[in-house]
Amino acid sequence: MPRAARSAGFRFALLHTLVFVALVAVIGLTAEALVTHALKRQARARIESEAAELFTQYRERGPEHLRKLVSARFAMRENRLHYAILGRDGQVATGDPALAQASRDEAGPGGSVVHEIGRKPYDTMLAAVRPLSDGSLLVAAIDLDSVEDVEDVVSGAFYVVLAMSLALGLGTGLLLSRTLLNRLDAVTRTAEAINAGDLSRRIARTGSGDDFDRLSATLNLMLDRICALMESVRQVSNDVAHDLRTPLARLRQTLEDARRHSGTMADYDAAVARAMVEADGLLATFSALLRIAQIEAGARRSAFQSVDLTDIVQTVCEAYAPTIEDGGRPFAVALAAGITVEGDRELLTQLFANLLENAIGHTPAGTGIRVELKRSDDGRIGHASVSDAGPGIPTPEREKVFRRFYRLEQSRTTPGNGLGLSMAAAIADLHQTRMSLSDNRPGLRVELDFRLGG
Repeated sequence: MPRAARSAGFRFALLHTLVFVALVAVIGLTAEALVTHALKRQARARIESEAAELFTQYRERGPEHLRKLVSARFAMRENRLHYAILGRDGQVATGDPALAQASRDEAGPGGSVVHEIGRKPYDTMLAAVRPLSDGSLLVAAIDLDSVEDVEDVVSGAFYVVLAMSLALGLGTGLLLSRTLLNRLDAVTRTAEAINAGDLSRRIARTGSGDDFDRLSATLNLMLDRICALMESVRQVSNDVAHDLRTPLARLRQTLEDARRHSGTMADYDAAVARAMVEADGLLATFSALLRIAQIEAGARRSAFQSVDLTDIVQTVCEAYAPTIEDGGRPFAVALAAGITVEGDRELLTQLFANLLENAIGHTPAGTGIRVELKRSDDGRIGHASVSDAGPGIPTPEREKVFRRFYRLEQSRTTPGNGLGLSMAAAIADLHQTRMSLSDNRPGLRVELDFRLGG
């Protein structure tokens, strides 16, 4: 309970309750005033009607008949009505003595004046005072006990409703706070477990689809992304240590041989040349790693603009056509005109260059290569593909080849560092493009789906 009372949810519920109670108070007081006003208005209309009727009798039948009529009605004492005739001296000549409080000063000619009077045995009366031609006053009054009773009932109900609103508001606030705390506790426990090293923990979802459920889904996706990045860093570290060890060892061996066995300047020059080749390879590898990291960081996204994808693919194909054809490879290109996307022209050029280099480097001479670019039927997707008729990639290995330095066993003897498809995947991801590998029957088919601009 103390923890719930300190929570932001409870404070919000308490504020909401106070505002709600204040509104209930305003509504209740307004309702009480309106009910009282309506009842008094009815009472006023009634006594004015009574006074007008008695005054009519006075004009038609004279003062003696009025006195008899007032005496008779006072004797009956029905319907909470009271009657009296006040003399010139202000004393009650006929009727209820309690009506002596009726004010002579407020009675003017031509009609009745209504005002409240109060004296025992009645608490409060509403009196209509009408002057008569002989200087006396005709008073008709009604006691307001029933109006006050209604006021008491309304007031009592109002205070009960007010207390119930306060109690229900606070109870609801505590219940909501407890519910919110339970949901927050689930997030906290998951975060603590992850901080403790259990990266597999995720926030449990209720399936309700509410704000907390959507937040949990978003946080889980973020955790998946973080775990994937951490796994990528771990994998890159391992691969860097493993894959770069061989060229570094060769570089050291070259230098060691030069130190021990080179007897002439020609031998030293040859050793230095071999060392420079190894160093250039290492530098190229590190340069590719840095470029992939920059692409994955998304820094280039701010420079995106509308680019002609057809022109980019055609330029890349024209650049690689001589190399492909020199290897005796059939090269087919089918490009739809005018396909534009939002992106970075340099990176998209690198993407298709890497895919063509991958097809050239991992297929034997004479293997056909085909590049296609077309629109989807609804015109919203640009579908690109680079396919070959080479040995392809086994299905279990297709997701792995996007990892840095990952190379198939049959590709270990071919030149390369295993970063081409990794960079292509990073560029595709930066452009929010789906990239997939499939069987070309025979060979490999790399497919890319671009969201078309404009």
